[in-house]
Formats: sequence, C-alpha cells, structure tokens
Amino acid sequence: MADQDEQYEKSWILHHILDRYIGSRKLVAVRRKLTFVKEQIMNCRGGKCNTSYVGSLSEGIQMKGSDIDIMFVDTHVIVLCPEQCISTRLDSTKTVFIMRDADSRPGYVHLELVNLGQTCNPSYIQCLVLVRDALFISSEIYSRVLADEVGAISNKTLETNGPAFRANNTQNNCARDIDSVISFPCTSWPREANEWVSRTRMYEWPGSDLRDQIVQGGCHLVSVGDRTSPDTFLHWRISFVCAEKKLIHSLSHVQFLVYGLLKNFLKQISHSFGQQIKDADIISSYIMKTTVFHAVESTPCSLWQERNTFFCFMLCLNILIAWVNTGHCPNYFIKSNNMFLGTVHGENQQNILRILIELHDKKWNCLSVGTVIQPSIGLRINSVQNGEWEYVLPPPTQSEQECDMLIFSTLFSFENKSASLPVALTLLSKSKSDIDEFIGYICTVFALSDTGVDTFEKHVAAKGNKEKYKYLRKCKDLLAPLSLVCTSPGQLTLATYYYQTGNYVKTLEMCRNMVSSFKIYVGDFATFRDKDRYEHLYCGRGYTLLHKCQGACASLLHIKQSHLSFCLSQLHKELINLRGIHDLLIPPLPYAVFLSFLCYHELGDTRRRNEALIHLRALKYDEEQGCYYYWIVNNILGKCYEMVGDTSRALREYRDSLGGQRPNQDLNTAEDSIERLQRSQ
Repeated sequence: MADQDEQYEKSWILHHILDRYIGSRKLVAVRRKLTFVKEQIMNCRGGKCNTSYVGSLSEGIQMKGSDIDIMFVDTHVIVLCPEQCISTRLDSTKTVFIMRDADSRPGYVHLELVNLGQTCNPSYIQCLVLVRDALFISSEIYSRVLADEVGAISNKTLETNGPAFRANNTQNNCARDIDSVISFPCTSWPREANEWVSRTRMYEWPGSDLRDQIVQGGCHLVSVGDRTSPDTFLHWRISFVCAEKKLIHSLSHVQFLVYGLLKNFLKQISHSFGQQIKDADIISSYIMKTTVFHAVESTPCSLWQERNTFFCFMLCLNILIAWVNTGHCPNYFIKSNNMFLGTVHGENQQNILRILIELHDKKWNCLSVGTVIQPSIGLRINSVQNGEWEYVLPPPTQSEQECDMLIFSTLFSFENKSASLPVALTLLSKSKSDIDEFIGYICTVFALSDTGVDTFEKHVAAKGNKEKYKYLRKCKDLLAPLSLVCTSPGQLTLATYYYQTGNYVKTLEMCRNMVSSFKIYVGDFATFRDKDRYEHLYCGRGYTLLHKCQGACASLLHIKQSHLSFCLSQLHKELINLRGIHDLLIPPLPYAVFLSFLCYHELGDTRRRNEALIHLRALKYDEEQGCYYYWIVNNILGKCYEMVGDTSRALREYRDSLGGQRPNQDLNTAEDSIERLQRSQ
C-alpha cells in the first residue's frame, strides 16, 4: 500500500511538472484559440490557398525545438473519391482529380486529371504525365517544381522533408524552423478509412458526433510516395492531419499531457537512436501520436487520472514495444497500412526493440535519460521531492504573466490587413470573455490601422489641397485606435504620420513615450527579460488584458511594400528590396530613436540630434532589439552617420550589417550602400 501511495504521489508530481512544461489547461486552450484566429485572419484575404496550422502548434503543444508546420490547401483544386459521380456540371474554374488505385500500401493513390480548371496553376501542367489514355499528376515532379518556385520567389534554398519544404530559422523571421506543405482537398471520406468509422469501440472514443464531424471534413492529398514501393513517381498520400487535430483537441488534459510526455521522451532518446539505428526517424512524433490514439481508444476514460500519469505513459510505451516486436504499426485511420513496413525489420528492429525494452525496465529512471532537454523530467521530479515545490505550484501571478506574454506576442505577430476587418469585427461581436474581447479588439484596431496607412497612400495622387487634407485626416482617425492600445506599433505608426506631415513636436512627444516609459518587448526573438517587473506591476490586480497591453506592450513595426509613401524616405531602398513577399520589420526602440534623430535634424537641433545618435549606437547591443537579430538596426545607424557626414563609421555599420546568420539577410541592401559610398569617396 505504501508503494502504491508513493507511485500516486510521484505521478501527481509528474502531472504537475508536465502541466508547467507542456502547458496548463488554460494555456493550451489559449494557444489553440490564437492559432484558430490566426488561420481565420490569414484566410480572409482570398487567394489560391487557405492556410491551416498543423502539428504541435495547432495541437497546443509548445516545446523547445518544435517546428512550425503549415499546410496550404489549394482551393482551386478538388479531389474526388473513385466511387463519386463525376458531375457534368463541374465548376470550369476548378481543376479536378479523381483517386485511382496505386500499386502500394493502402493510403497511397494516383491522381487522374478529370478537368483542368481555368484558374489552374500553370506549373501543374508540366507535372502531368500520360499513362495509356489518361493524364496523371506526378507527385515527384510536383514537389520538385513547387520547391523551385517557392525558393525562387523567396530567394531561399529550401530543404525537402517528405511532402514538405523547410525554411530554417535563419531564413525567416521566426525562432523556429518552418515546414510547409501544399495539399489538395478531398471533401469525401476515402474508402480505405471506412473501417475506422465502423470499428467496434468498447469505450466510445472518439464519440459518434466527433466521428461524423471528421468524416464530413474529408481528407487531403500530399505529394509523397510509398517508400516501400519500387515506383513512387505518381504516388500521393492520403493525409488526415485535420482529423488528427480534432482528435488531439478532444483528449482530456491528462491524455494530452501523456502525449506531450511521449514527444518529450522521443526527443530525449533521439541521440541513442541516432547512434545505433540507420534511420533514426523511424520512431517519429507521428508514431507517438498514433500510439496515444490507440491507447485512448482501447482504455476507459476513468484510467486517465493525475495519479495514473506514469502508468498511462508506460501503457503507451508497452504498445509501442509490442508493435516493434511484431514489426507492425497500424496507421490509426487505415489499419491495414503498416507504417513499419520496410523500415522496422532485421537489425534495425532488434536495435530499436533492445533500446525500448532497456528504457522500459528503468521504470521511473527512463525519464532521466537524455540531454536534449535539461533538466530532464526525472531530475525535476527529484527536485520537487526534495522540497522545490515552486516549479509544480507556481504563484497565480506567474501563470497570469505567462499567459499574457503568449497572448501579446502571438497577436502582435498577426498579419492584420484591411481585408481582415470583417473577420475581426465578427470576433469582437461574438466575444464572451476578456480574452475573446481582447483578441477581437486587437485584430480590429490593427485592421483599421492598415486601412489608415492605405488611405495615406491615396493622398499622394489626390488633386487639390482639400482632397489631400480629407485623406490625411481620415488616415489619422484610422490610426488613432491602435495608438491607444500600444506604443508600438500603435503610437510609433501615428508618430510616423506626424513626421510625414511635418509635425515634429508631436512626433518627438510620442517617441519619448516609447523610450522613457517601462515597456516589455513582445516581438520576434523576445526574451521577456522584464517579465518579473511586468508581473509585479500588472498581474494579480484584476486588470483587463487591454489595460495591461496599453501600459506595457511594445512590438515590431511591420512596414508593407505597398506603403512606400508612408514609409520614411531613408528606408525606401530596404522596403523596395523586399520584392513584395515580406514586411520590413523594425524593432520599436531603435525606430523611436531614429525618428527622434530625424526630427532634431529637421529642426536644426544639432545637440539633441547627436544625443539621439549616441543613444542609437548603444541600442545596437540590446539583446532583444539590437543588431544580433536585426541587420536593419546597423543600416539605420549607417544612415544617421551619413547624415552627419561621418562616412567611415557609416561604412563600418553597413559592413557589420552583412555579418552573422540573421534572418532574411538576402534582403539586406547594405552592400549597395557600401558601393555607393566607396564610389563617392
């Protein structure tokens, strides 16, 4: 009995460690909500593809080293199942394919062309292959053409990973790698997965309503072949990523945390796999997800309690060991698809089995294995047992602060354009909680601000002073709501308006507010170094999210290439060089000081201008907003030195700007500036 009580206590500690490390019920719900809203904002603008976040991010898991997985769904393509009737009234704008059997494992098909739509991507035509008297689209050609196209547009070399192409974190404005895949939608449920719908379930998971919802959502087709087949040229894989997301969202919190623990466990043992197994990716995160689905389906919900957390983890590990032992891992949706076929056999199979059994036999100590994530969960359990309870029972203000930082940093990264205003207003009108209201309001004021800058662009071509004034006044009114929400980008965007209209005093007033008052930076690569001060000033006091954001938040300025007239003329070269696929991102503190420098320069105040230059030089070394991540800060400083006539220091800044592995370095214009200055000497 004492042993059982000890097991229960350790499992309780494990549960609360996972709750802190993987995410509390509230934090997970907020992550999912933010991801859903981001999808809505991105998809409201139209275009050929809809965006769907998949993988860990959409599931609500945020772990060190996790990628961002994005699926783009080509809305101009329709895939039909073989048993569907091909209507004579096909939408002529849509490209239509029909699934045909492939010589492969279940879950892979060929796609025969039925109708080439008027809006078809021209690249698809070069992917078509004639087989007898029918045209099929080749997944291999498609993947190659797509990677070349996207790479050419973004001027980046993309790695391929199955059906996905990857941009690593030095090639994007994100601290994590991004895996993207383009898929074709099929609104019908494939016959290969009919067994999943009707299989006997002793414990009614997933329930009939969820199953119906999943079936109605259909599936997707992605361009990757069955590697166990000798010919993968025409293969397309049936993907159930949207169904998997719904299933993960339906898990209880304990089940979800065990799933997170399995993903953590896989990361920790990856080194052992890498040393002893030829293909270390055989046991993937997807295999762990499949294990959890089978475990939850075959056990009562009452088993999944906090006190049984470790037991449920070991249950999943036992399932995995049994699959490796038999060399058979059934796909959750298509049971006849053995995902171990061609990989888990012979020496590989024996090595994996030995490693897993050794880890299983360690019992609790298996959670102390590995060095990828430190301290390990096993060490954390020991620390708590030795009295360090703060990690599993943090003060409420700390949990509030962590949730706030997640909301602020995610919302400020949204690409809110004027076209997203209807979606934002709908979110606001349907809000029922402080979080919902804040998300809706932020999206609304960002969309209004973007509309305001669009309006500023119109004043340039306006005829007569009266019409110009009308556009400028409208622009100011539309920028005002965001300026009341945050100093950056809100007040700094309005300060830019005042600078462009010659009101330097008002510009300086707003810049001083950014520089002099306490602000926590929530932009890309934020370390939240001032989070303790934020927690002390704002948490546990009953403040709304809007009040906290107004008082403390600052993020990046996003300047769009279509906003050339609004952008400071000194930054036009950088903005034009973006080639229309990126925003120009500028951290708020350097921008505020740069804007102050320009105002003093225009006012002829040499002393204050030089003070601003000294301040800007110091900001180079800021760990969050300085040159380590943002080459634009070097360029801004170089432009200031040019304006004061110090060519040698300007050259030094431009040369420094070209160094290091900073995001989007290929868009940097510093080399042109160096050549220009050298020619002028």
